[in-house]
Amino acid sequence: MWQLEMNMNRKYYEALYAYFKENQEEELLSLTYLEGKRAGEKYLVKASETGEELKAAEGAEIAEIEGIEGSQGIQGVITGIKETSCGRVFAERICRAPVCVICGAGHVGLAMIRLAAFAGFEVIVVEDRPVFADQARRSGAHRVICDSFEQGLARIPGGRQVFFVVMTRGHRYDKDCLIEILKKPYAYAGMMASRGRAARMREHLRELGVEEAKTEALHTPIGLSIHAKTPEEIAISILAEMIEVKNRDGIGASCDREILEQIAKKEEKEPWALATIIRRAGSAPRDVGTKMLIKADGMTVGSIGGGCMEAEVIQAARLFLGKSDAVKIVTADMSRADAENEGMVCGGQIEVLLLSLIHISEPTRPY
Repeated sequence: MWQLEMNMNRKYYEALYAYFKENQEEELLSLTYLEGKRAGEKYLVKASETGEELKAAEGAEIAEIEGIEGSQGIQGVITGIKETSCGRVFAERICRAPVCVICGAGHVGLAMIRLAAFAGFEVIVVEDRPVFADQARRSGAHRVICDSFEQGLARIPGGRQVFFVVMTRGHRYDKDCLIEILKKPYAYAGMMASRGRAARMREHLRELGVEEAKTEALHTPIGLSIHAKTPEEIAISILAEMIEVKNRDGIGASCDREILEQIAKKEEKEPWALATIIRRAGSAPRDVGTKMLIKADGMTVGSIGGGCMEAEVIQAARLFLGKSDAVKIVTADMSRADAENEGMVCGGQIEVLLLSLIHISEPTRPY
């Protein structure tokens, strides 16, 4: 049984942002009605054995919607349009941004911090040397734990969104890290090492009782083989391997944190349209679920792919904001011929849901 809670438009996203601030491990499901009198209504859904309501959704209406649940609960749901007894709804998995935990803040570690943050990972660094921990903070890590590797990693719970990268200054520290990491759930675990050192580490871990399946799944030597030499090149090879795993396994945030923060701003009083891709065909560049905020003056936050299709959606959104409608679905079509005429690399077609964030009373900042 799933627990459903409705919180319209801007209040819904404030609740979502607050929920992530408090419960970063649990995945949610977002449902949006696409038709009928309830078009535009949004629900947050969580798998709950206790049936407890989401703390942020005050006064929420509780309902049940059948026909959406996947074979593996929320994790089995494929983002897209679903037919239900309540009509068509757009269902999307909501999960935290992928987390990159870097053990060690040497030259490669500092390059990893910058690149992983740029690629959209939440970056956590564990480093036992205060000077190097300070360098990690200055390089843009979102969180730095200056403690022994064992104690630092004990404070990180792991999860299916978490990527562990071990690159300490010595073999014994690597071992300490891996012993802690391999106790946890994770999406990816890798260690920077030569082939010989990697083989010895696997053997040592097996001698310590670590399951062979876990030692064999360890990414070491770490990174894709691109003959990397500099710290930046090595970091790129590692990040590329992490991205490969992330996209292969469907891991990643479905709503840009910048979008959530913009919606939650108490001082923001002008109307916005929230654009979400609900259907994609052909070679359109962005996936179903990608979002963008559009203001009446054309200012945007995020992107649904750029180019002519995005410009078409922006224009439609600006016209939409001038009317009293709360919801609208628009189609942007760029056939192969049109794409070639415009010099575009991508073409295809996208169907975009526009939701008005105008009919909202004074919002409350959830953080």
